[in-house]
Amino acid sequence: MRRIFLGTAITAAFLLVLIGCANKKDAGITFTIALSEDIHAVDPGTAWNFIDNQVTNQITEGLVTFDANNNIVPLLARGWTQPDDLTYVYEVRDDVVFSDGSKMTMDDVLFSFERARDPDGGTWFAGFYQDVESFQVNGWQFVIKLSQPNAIFKFVPATGAGRIISKAHYEKVGAERFGTPEGGIIATGPFVFKSWTSGQEITLVKNTNYWNQPVRDANIVDTLVYKVIPEDTTRVIALQNGSVDFSVNIPADSLDQLAADPNVTMTVVGAYSMTTLSLNTQRPPMNDRNVRQAVSHALDLGAFQQNILKTAGTAGTVLPFGAALYGENASAWKDYLKTAPQYDFNLERARERLARSGYPNGFTAKLIISESSLAGSRALYVQESLKALGITVEIVRVSGDEHDTYQAGGIVDANGKRDYDMLIGGWEADYPDPYSNIEALLVSSQAADGYNSAAYANPAVDALIEAQLRENNAGARFEIQKTLMDIVVEDAPYIPFDYTTRQSVINKKYSGLEISAAWLWNLPVHTVRLAGK
Repeated sequence: MRRIFLGTAITAAFLLVLIGCANKKDAGITFTIALSEDIHAVDPGTAWNFIDNQVTNQITEGLVTFDANNNIVPLLARGWTQPDDLTYVYEVRDDVVFSDGSKMTMDDVLFSFERARDPDGGTWFAGFYQDVESFQVNGWQFVIKLSQPNAIFKFVPATGAGRIISKAHYEKVGAERFGTPEGGIIATGPFVFKSWTSGQEITLVKNTNYWNQPVRDANIVDTLVYKVIPEDTTRVIALQNGSVDFSVNIPADSLDQLAADPNVTMTVVGAYSMTTLSLNTQRPPMNDRNVRQAVSHALDLGAFQQNILKTAGTAGTVLPFGAALYGENASAWKDYLKTAPQYDFNLERARERLARSGYPNGFTAKLIISESSLAGSRALYVQESLKALGITVEIVRVSGDEHDTYQAGGIVDANGKRDYDMLIGGWEADYPDPYSNIEALLVSSQAADGYNSAAYANPAVDALIEAQLRENNAGARFEIQKTLMDIVVEDAPYIPFDYTTRQSVINKKYSGLEISAAWLWNLPVHTVRLAGK
């Protein structure tokens, strides 16, 4: 009897150990991400930067998304087609539920798209829908009809402009409270919003109702915490000591330090973003094309990249977009660069161009930069390089918010012109196509009060920008863009300083979280795994 009891006790104890091991194995983790600043809202409709999106990407999903190779792939839709230049058809899944367990319906899909399209809908994406004539619902089929061809519209539903939210929750909390710490958000993603302490942290939890069961079951992250750490050094230390597990907001001057750290893994990928030296074509002296060409020849961008920038980016070419945006015409753009005019580092040629200008002996120029250390390095390099032409560069450092105001044309001089001669700024494209940069940086309607920070206005370029937007044939579209770029390269309103590479750092105990050029819209934290698993 005692032997039986003892055997039973041992068996029970063994089972408890096994259960304990199983629970330990299956227990989820808390994964912590460092952000360089606080979010503005938990709302995909206003998440249009590299901070807010890191949060909303985990909570919300679209009918389609981008994969690691910039391809558009189905998500909440089973598939999509474009039967003609004006029609996009999405076969919406009928088995999706929101995080609160309620079924996603076509009313939710229609509501989400109509909200994004409405200029008063509280989102920042209405401009993406300017060519939409109608949305149509046919059972579980969602049809978008355009009023005219738009070569880049296919990307729109894969961005924040196409995220699906719960109509019932939005109407329950109201527009004023939606996306706030109190109102929150209900959507279909693998994580659920839990809390937001402004200026400190945002907490998400695993969506136990997630519609994609294989993904839900494989997700080991039970709690996802975003810590707001504005100070660069503090953020780097947190990565190194393990108090945070991941970050894509890496200061450039810490890249070598983190790359050498045995406790973290760094990944480097191409990105949609770039840094430019904008030359203000609105006012003297930069309104003189010879001056702009002289400045272009005076900068050795390759040397700057090699000695200062290193892995933070690749040296600029004459194109106002990098390889991550070449899209379906990638090989054609590479060939273009082999024959296009180049502004190689050549002081003799720079002096020749300046001699042809109205300022042969040089001048003084005001350069606006943000307070970041890398912006300071770029500015000092420009300042030192232009001394050889007799150009004195006065560097003006401003706060990040003030810099954005300058770049968007919000600060003007006594004559109503942008109040700078040069500005070191940046732009991150919304989708993998040159138009995202071409439209923002070159169209004249953006010259006075938009992100065309060179204040560049050329009617011929405007006409070509419109023509390539309306052309869906890839080959024909490239020929238009090539003609457009021939003009822009000659006019030299911008010097593409460098094309950003995106670094992410993850604690060595984890793997699986891989960012791509499309990370702005797709950062899949649910793919995190324990290293070796």
